Amino acid sequence: MIPPHTTPTAAMHHVFEVTKEAKAKGFNDVLFLDAEEHKYVEEVASCNAFIVKGHLISTSPLHGTILPGITRKSVIELARDLGYKVEERKFTVDELLEADEVFCSGTAVGISEVGSVTYKDKRAEFKSGPHSVTHELYDMITGIQTGVVEDKNEWMVLIE
Repeated sequence: MIPPHTTPTAAMHHVFEVTKEAKAKGFNDVLFLDAEEHKYVEEVASCNAFIVKGHLISTSPLHGTILPGITRKSVIELARDLGYKVEERKFTVDELLEADEVFCSGTAVGISEVGSVTYKDKRAEFKSGPHSVTHELYDMITGIQTGVVEDKNEWMVLIE
């Protein structure tokens, strides 16, 4: 039996096909919506999705289709440590399109800002760069990883 929080390779075939199709059209990745109502953002094909509106950061709640990534968990902890309000909640594509920032997190991508999202006939561009929330979180996590920033959460282990 495959645990529900893992992604079986066979199930990933569809993800690869959709991503390949999107890349052929000039897009970098694919945003997946919920299967029931087709309006709530679940995740990006290769990572977890976050939206930023003011001082609020939102990401989809963990349930059967959202992978509980360690980078996702780290981002949530760091954001709270930095004083941001973080909500794990359903959010719609329309909310995403109105966000100040959108970013992704995952083992392979780390923390990556999203420059724009196109949904149907709508295209939204998002804040990015050195004064963004995304950049602040990226600097914190890479700083902890490289020893430049104090590891207050005791994530790093010294190996001798």
